[in-house]
Amino acid sequence: MKNDYITAQQAAEKWNISDRRVRVLCRDGKIPGAVKDGKSYKIPADAEKPADGREKKTAAPAVRFLKWENNIIGTIDKVNAVTFTKPEYNEVVSLYTRGANKWSPEQFSEFLSERVVSRDRRDIEKLLFRCRLSFYDVLRIAEITRGIHPKDLLWIASSEDGQFDSVITDVFDSVFHQKIDLVGDSIDTPEGYNIKRYGVYEGCYGIFKQRISPLTTDVESEVAVYLLAQKLGVPCCPAYRIDKDTVFSAFLYDFSKEYIVHFRRLFDGKRSDNEYQNLISVRLQYKNDIARMILLDFITRQDDRHLSNIAIKMSNASESFYPLYDNGRSLFYEDTEEMVLQAVSDPASYATSFGYPGTYYDYVREIANERGGLNGLMNLDITENEIKEILTQAGFDGYRLSGATHWIVRTIQIIREFE
Repeated sequence: MKNDYITAQQAAEKWNISDRRVRVLCRDGKIPGAVKDGKSYKIPADAEKPADGREKKTAAPAVRFLKWENNIIGTIDKVNAVTFTKPEYNEVVSLYTRGANKWSPEQFSEFLSERVVSRDRRDIEKLLFRCRLSFYDVLRIAEITRGIHPKDLLWIASSEDGQFDSVITDVFDSVFHQKIDLVGDSIDTPEGYNIKRYGVYEGCYGIFKQRISPLTTDVESEVAVYLLAQKLGVPCCPAYRIDKDTVFSAFLYDFSKEYIVHFRRLFDGKRSDNEYQNLISVRLQYKNDIARMILLDFITRQDDRHLSNIAIKMSNASESFYPLYDNGRSLFYEDTEEMVLQAVSDPASYATSFGYPGTYYDYVREIANERGGLNGLMNLDITENEIKEILTQAGFDGYRLSGATHWIVRTIQIIREFE
């Protein structure tokens, strides 16, 4: 039987507003045909987005400009379609455009959605208030922030002679120019478990991450993965504990002349269900780096590795695989003691997923079969005491200390068996 209803979350994605806003509209009877189903709502699949009369929208200028620093690379019309004048301006722009001369409004919106604050943040309502918005709107947020992101020098100019230096926000001015730490958090804080702000720590540029929930150990996990990666010989962005609830994750690129491109931008069209094969299909030269990443993510029970969490670094005319980063959601960062005990007893069954159908254990096994073993990918010469010392140094204690120690020991044993 055909399903004629969608969920509030599906409607939020379809209409580019927050899930919470959809539920409010349902509650207030603003979506015809929406019905309460327990604690959730069922919404007719063909329902149209209700008009929001709380906010006057400013008409977009007839023409805006997409710039790389102060150079125009494209024009944006009033319906947000982009026409590129320089689709191959440099290596980064070429990866974004793939040589195409035009983007549809939908393609432009998708591009912006990877640059602006996520709708899934726990404090999204507060951030929308700072932006003077009453609901989530990718295009309006991009207009307010000019689509600026520290991974490159692309931005949206409202006039042909607009200058990057004069429009950049105070936060991003510190990112690109002053290189000083600021008090407060950035409007570009990515989603959910912590508040992020850009700054400098001991001469390194990066992100301060302050946890929101006292029940998570993402701060400890970020540091532990870095220390463990050093021991195992896997390149990883440095992570330093600043205080009880804050970690500093350093960036390993010169943002004035090097740029980061997420793997998501390397794909054109549909991907297969096998995420490992997807990655090597677009960058075969990084096959060993990708294999090392999967092994480390299996060992650390990574739960947040996706195509916007893997990157390459562009430097002049060359590129390289960027060291692993954003590792806080790992090592039982939010799991109960019961869950930890179950996972440690059977790592193959409790390995986290990577992509849609596969777990890290599945991919470790596939890589081992493909290579005839896992020799030479990482240094597995580490003892249980050394593992426990690393976790203790990172701040682990209680059941998460014992659970993470045993998980790492067990998963390393599994990898050795594949050798």
